[in-house]
Amino acid sequence: MLNPLKSGWIFVTLILTLTNSALAAAMQHTVIPVWPHLQVAPALCTAKSKVVPELGKIIFPPVRWPTLTEYLVPKNKANGCAVISCPGGGYGVLCVHWEGARVAKWLNSIGVSCFVLQYRLPAGKLPPGGVPWPLQDVRRAVQIVRANAKQWNINPNDIGVAGFSAGGSVTSLAGVLWLPGNPDAADPLNRFSTRPDFLILGYPVISMMPSITNVQTRNNLLGTNPPKDVAEYFSSELNVTPLTPPAFICYAHDDTVVNHQNEKRFYAALKRNGVSGELRVYRVGEHGFVSGPKHGVTKWSRACLKWLQKMHFVPVK
Repeated sequence: MLNPLKSGWIFVTLILTLTNSALAAAMQHTVIPVWPHLQVAPALCTAKSKVVPELGKIIFPPVRWPTLTEYLVPKNKANGCAVISCPGGGYGVLCVHWEGARVAKWLNSIGVSCFVLQYRLPAGKLPPGGVPWPLQDVRRAVQIVRANAKQWNINPNDIGVAGFSAGGSVTSLAGVLWLPGNPDAADPLNRFSTRPDFLILGYPVISMMPSITNVQTRNNLLGTNPPKDVAEYFSSELNVTPLTPPAFICYAHDDTVVNHQNEKRFYAALKRNGVSGELRVYRVGEHGFVSGPKHGVTKWSRACLKWLQKMHFVPVK
C-alpha cells in the first residue's frame, strides 16, 4: 500500500474565505496536493477567491497547484464507495462550494466518501504533450484515491468521478481517455489505472465540435478555433468504447447554456457501445441546478442514488 507521507505529499490546512461557520467546517478537511512537486508553499494551494451569493465560493485563476479536499465518511458509516467531484466554471473559474463542497456533503450523507478536485485552469492553451491540465489532474486524482483505498475505507473498484458543466467535460474525458496501470512504472501511482468505475454528469459540456459545444468552455480548454482533429479527440461523445465507465447523466430542459445534444449524443454513444447509462431530463432547473436553492431541483440526487444502488456501487438500505 502506498504511504502518502513517504511519497512526499504535503498535507495542509484548508483555509477558505467564507463565513465563520463555514470556515470552522472547512478546517476539518485535509487538502492533498495532486502533484507535490508543483507545491511551492501551503499558502499558495488556493488561488484568489470570492463569494458569489448564488454560487457560493468561486476560485479564480491562476490555479497552479491542483488539490484534492477530503470529505471522508467515518469507517462505521462508509459503504466503500468514493467519488471525485469536479466543479464547473467554464474552465475559467471553479465553483468549488455549490458543485464541490455541497455535493460532497450529500455524498457523505449516503455513505460515500468524496474528494473535491481543484483542477488547473488551462487559460486557452494545451500544455506540452497535448494533454489538458484538467485531464492530467483528474487522472492523477483517481490514482491517488485508488492507491490509498484501503486506509480510506474505500473499495478500489467503486471509485467514480462526478462533474458539472465544464466539470462534466473533464469527467467525461476521464471516462473515455483513461490510462491503464503500468505494474512496472517507476512512479508508484502510475501502477494504478486512471479509469473511473462510474461517471456522474450534471448538465455537462461533452463536445468540442463547433455545432454543439459551449464556445467559451471550448476556447478556455483548447484555444480559439482548435484544429478539427484536436476538437474531435477531446469530444467525449466521439470516443466512447465498450470500456467506457457506466454513467448517470442529468440536465434541465430549460438549460440555455449547454446544447442538449451534448448529453443526448454521449448517452447515445454509451448505448451503441453496450455501456450502461441513465439519462434524466428535468423540465425546469436551468443551467447549474445543483448549485443552490433558487433552482429548486432536488430530484437529481434521489435519482442518482437509485442509479448507484441499481449499479451496486451503493448498497440498498
